Amino acid sequence: MEDLHRIAESIWKWAKDRDFKGYDPYDGLNSRLLSPLLKHSRFLRVATIQAVKRCPFNPRKLLLISPGLNPKGLALFLSGLSYMPELDTGDTAEQLQQMILSLASKPDGTPTFSTSRTIRNDISVEELEKSELFAWGYNFPWQSKAFLQPAWFPTVVCSSFVLDAFHHCKSKFYPVVAKNLAKFTSETLNVHEDDSGICFSYSPKDHTRVFNASLFAAKILARAIEFDENNADSYRSLATRACDYVVSRQNADGSWIYGEADHWQWVDNLHTGFVLETLNSISDILDKTDYNEAIEKGLEYYKNNLFEKDWTAKYFNNSKYPLDPHSCAQGAITFMELSQFAQDNGQIVESILQKGIADLWDIKRQGFIFQRSSSYAKRMIHIRWNQGWMFKAICRYLGAEK
Repeated sequence: MEDLHRIAESIWKWAKDRDFKGYDPYDGLNSRLLSPLLKHSRFLRVATIQAVKRCPFNPRKLLLISPGLNPKGLALFLSGLSYMPELDTGDTAEQLQQMILSLASKPDGTPTFSTSRTIRNDISVEELEKSELFAWGYNFPWQSKAFLQPAWFPTVVCSSFVLDAFHHCKSKFYPVVAKNLAKFTSETLNVHEDDSGICFSYSPKDHTRVFNASLFAAKILARAIEFDENNADSYRSLATRACDYVVSRQNADGSWIYGEADHWQWVDNLHTGFVLETLNSISDILDKTDYNEAIEKGLEYYKNNLFEKDWTAKYFNNSKYPLDPHSCAQGAITFMELSQFAQDNGQIVESILQKGIADLWDIKRQGFIFQRSSSYAKRMIHIRWNQGWMFKAICRYLGAEK
């Protein structure tokens, strides 16, 4: 069995050596070579993202795609470091917070604290308190079937992970970021409402109904309750109704599909883990037990249908492949966070992580490869999808063991 502490150290060194810059599976639209053509064709944008993502070798240098700083990736490393602070021999935790804040955006996607998003090291709580609404998005544009998301345009998913990281590391910025993101969530996101509850959109730009994204919005609101007395009752009600909506969409077997669109009718490991973990977190914050039955039923489905008997994390409920470090990491985190609902979780988590290492760790390059199918591997090492997620999961486990 691999030494998890050694692997955490290796990932940390790998990221620090690169100043936390790297590639992402979905960064194809950052191509400076193709940019004159991409703005004219939705089809070409979708094709470019998928071609770059699926390519068995790294085509980014040929396409003039540069490594970048991803706010969510930075947040994953900051969260991981909060569980293993001994890895930080300097003031990297403070630097990561300043880097994340420097990359914040206003609701329209324009920079908040740094005009050109150059990294600052002097952002203060007072500056945050005086600023307009801000949130976080990815450092690349991406085209979904439903909408085009510009680079840096804020999303509730990316912002939720930033807030989690500030919470995990007990940041001085956490209270003001929580209050601000709750305003961003309640004032700029689109909301679908029916008799079962409400569903928040992914960003201010779309009207999609994606279950895990809506729960991330609900968690932001729940976290802000203790810091915003004037809006506490409203936030509690909104968060509860968002949870009610997602619970009402649980299938009879305990599963959840990804979202409410014809092209989102799948059940996968990663987003099921998000739903379970976030629903449980909100229940803890709001001191509610109303969703325990749904969580227990969902966890049973998750355990029996989204993992092999040897605890290999499957990608879909009906397919083992592709093997993916993100699914592995979220699987481990889900079982850790839901320990009150399952016995022998420590053994399960260790098994999930060790299987991920056996299948996806590249010892020569000191990183986790992107994915492995039944016939070939995509050997790119991505800063967020591979390294950041596995770093957080391994550190979370080692921190709990300590």
